[in-house]
Order: sequence, then C-alpha cells, then structure tokens
Amino acid sequence: MTYRVIQWATGNVGKHALRAIIERDDLELVGLRVYDPAKEGVDAGELVGLPPTGVLATTDVDQLLKTEADCVNYNALGTTTADPFGAPLDDICRLLEAGYNVTTSAIDHLVHPPFLPPEVRERIDRACAAGQSTLFGSGVNPGFTMDLVPITFSRISRTIDSIHVIESLSMAEYTAESVMRFMGFGQPPDAFSYLDQMHSDRSRSVFYGSLLQVAAAIGFEIEDVTYTRDSAVAVEPVDIAIGRVNPGEVVVQRIRFTGIAHGRPVLTSEFVWRVTDTVVPEWITGDRWIINITGDPTLRLECQAATQTDAKRPTSLTVAMAPVNAIPSVCRATPGIKSPLDLPVWGGGRLT
Repeated sequence: MTYRVIQWATGNVGKHALRAIIERDDLELVGLRVYDPAKEGVDAGELVGLPPTGVLATTDVDQLLKTEADCVNYNALGTTTADPFGAPLDDICRLLEAGYNVTTSAIDHLVHPPFLPPEVRERIDRACAAGQSTLFGSGVNPGFTMDLVPITFSRISRTIDSIHVIESLSMAEYTAESVMRFMGFGQPPDAFSYLDQMHSDRSRSVFYGSLLQVAAAIGFEIEDVTYTRDSAVAVEPVDIAIGRVNPGEVVVQRIRFTGIAHGRPVLTSEFVWRVTDTVVPEWITGDRWIINITGDPTLRLECQAATQTDAKRPTSLTVAMAPVNAIPSVCRATPGIKSPLDLPVWGGGRLT
C-alpha cells in the first residue's frame, strides 16, 4: 500500500525527511509546507537535488489543508525553543482535527504521553477524537538511544543494576542559530541558560520523560532525578556554521540526568555536545551513543553514525527518519496518541 504524505518544513531535519519520502515506493509526496517565501512555488525535488516531482512548496497552510493525504510528517522546530509546545502544538492539533495522521519530531514530550501536561494531553486527545486520527512523536532526539535501545536490550537481562547512556555529538556544522544559542554555544559560561531553565523543571525536561518511559517499560518507579550541567570554553577562536566562537565562550556542553530508584542511581542519560574536539576531549568525542547496562549479563553497546548528505550531520538524518519510517505503522493504528511502546515493531530504510 502507498501512503500519501504531506511534508511540513524543510530545515535541517525536514530536508532529509522530504528526500526520503520522495525516494520511497510506499510513500507518495502530495504536499509540501515551507516557511521561507523564497521557496514558494519551488518543486519539492529541486529543494533536495532530485528530479521534479510536480509537488510545489507552499507557505499557504489553508490551501495545503485542501490536499487529500494519509499523514503529515511534521518537522518544524519545537522542543528546542523557549516554549516546548506553542505553535507546533497548535499546528499539530489543527492537522489532527482535519483528519490527518501526524508523525513528528517537533515535540519530544510525545515520547512518553503520560509525561505530557494534562491540559496538553487532553487537547491532543480531543483533536484525535475529532479527526479520528493518530499522532506519533518519535521522541528524544533522535528517539531511540535514550528510550527504545535500553528497553530493547533489557529484554535479555536477568538482573539490572544500572543503565548509563551517553550521547556524543558534534554541533559544529549545525546551521540553526536559534538552537545553537538555546544550547549556549558561543556565549559566556555564566550567561543565562535556557538548558538549565528547561531541565531544572522536571515538567519541561524531555529527558526526564525519557527516563520515565524506560522505567515504565522495565517495571519500576523513579523516586527522584538529578540534573547537572558542565561547560567548557574556547581557548582560541573556533569557526563553526553559525559564525565564530571567541575565546572564553562555550564550545562544549555536558548535561546529565540521573534517575534514582531503590535509593540509588539506576538510570543515567548523559549528553556531550561540542563544536570542537580540542577542548576537554576526555569528556568523549565523535558522533556516537554508548549504552552500558550493568547487571547479569553486563552489556556495553556502541553506535556510531555518519552521513555524507547535506550538512553531513548524522543526527539530523536520524531525527528525520524516526518519524518517516513510522508512517505506515501510524496510518494503520487506531486513533489517538501513540508512543513507541504502543505501536508494533517496525523496520525502516529503503533497500538500494
């Protein structure tokens, strides 16, 4: 079966998603929402270096919603803004009420629906009921190492003492300046931190929601959670995609969330984001994820990612593909909000 898809947004993530939708045999691109007026009327294929598709980009949402489609793949910026819901939630609820299924990378809170604020969950539930539609959020970027990977490998465990997941990413080629400033890059280490503002408040921290999902799947409750952040600064100028970072400004961020259960640390999610490998390389470098499960058996897993497409940032690609690959499963699901634990196991990719 072929599913008709509208792609929403063509930024760092959306371009990868658009390319994948055009190339797949089981997905048919039928609409494209863009924000840049310069892209208005441009063929979708041209935006990603592919042959013409006949689908023209539009900024006119009212006109776009006249398009018959099975799913909208929504990749606008969401959680990585001061307001974790805002316009993306408004857009998504409008789409759901109109009868479109929605897959999205925009609201990381969706990785574990019980974590959503009650008023947000109720609004989404009403929208799904009105449109008899389904919503799936792929979760914490990129939505597998902080939730599905430890859950999956826990299936072969007899006992678990602790789970420690480390994400190491280079942000040097990331072109969204608002996101980079949100993360504190290129600012003095004592500047106001949106990261601290978000993650010190458990109700807003998507990474806390991810810990809750892992705990729920394994079958225990988190009693408490701690959050810490460490920064390292440049000692010489560093040129990155958004401009120059000067000496004394932040070039590496390390944040850590630890879930406490049975009176001890059990779940730890650690993130090291950097724009240069020359500063505190001992914190970890490279684009990779490491999962350590201590118990019986003790497991150590390492995943490295690389791509030569667009900005050559593997996380933009992985974030894009998590919701795209879920489209067939979401379109077959019953109405309502779904998490990765609610849908049957699905594969992804396209054999070339």
